[in-house]
Amino acid sequence: LAQVSALRRGPGLPLHPSQGESMSRAAASKASKEAGKANAHIKAEQKEREKSLGLNGTIKSAIGADVLMCKACGATQLGPTKCECSGGRVKPAPDDDGLAELIAAAKVRMAANSEANRQETMRKSEAVAKERANKKDAREEAANDLTAEYYGDDGVECFQIVEFGIGKLGMDIEKNAISKITEGQAVELKVAPGWVIHRVNGEDVPADKKAIVKAVSSGMKAPPVKIGFRVPLTDGFAHCTACNKFFSTDKFEEAQLQKGPGKQMCGSCEEFADMGDFGD
Repeated sequence: LAQVSALRRGPGLPLHPSQGESMSRAAASKASKEAGKANAHIKAEQKEREKSLGLNGTIKSAIGADVLMCKACGATQLGPTKCECSGGRVKPAPDDDGLAELIAAAKVRMAANSEANRQETMRKSEAVAKERANKKDAREEAANDLTAEYYGDDGVECFQIVEFGIGKLGMDIEKNAISKITEGQAVELKVAPGWVIHRVNGEDVPADKKAIVKAVSSGMKAPPVKIGFRVPLTDGFAHCTACNKFFSTDKFEEAQLQKGPGKQMCGSCEEFADMGDFGD
């Protein structure tokens, strides 16, 4: 083709400028595609490596800005391990990101935080139980205090019954969770966002706003309506709408917490959702 092109141009005549530009663009396009393929391959390998090491969004958040300090003992900047190597720190190689050690350290910190939260929850639970034992006014206790009914084995939540009379409840519901307190009775009764509606007049209700509204409306025919809430014993806990449990907020991605009660999923459920095990 080059010979034919040369014959057409005549001997010794250069390529037309537009032909040279076209060849340059083609070469640049080819190089760009090859670079894109190489980058995609590198990203795929990195993603597969992270998966094999057990890295997920929750652990990634726990790692944060942590840095591997010693390759020998696995000490990191955020701890909990502190380097006490007799020969001094062994710095990781320039091409070693220390991801395995960072993941291990993050898991230890997460476990320690979880245990601390559990201990604090149990302490407050005992305080609530002691307060209940000292209550003499049974009516006040039934209306305003926590009952001794607990859910699951975590010891992080309990059950509270609140009586609503005729009038505006003053709260917005998302599925079965209180998403917002507006005005009226909910404010006066100190209902809080994040509480989960479990029963209406002694009957369990599904995690469905329409069903709950229907049950409350029916109960208002003979007020008051007694709504039973699942309530976290301490601050710093949120309800996962997927697995129907309360977890400390460090088990949720920040983006999930921003969605609010009735929509948020814990890190584990979000990971399953990404794999298509269940929908939102």
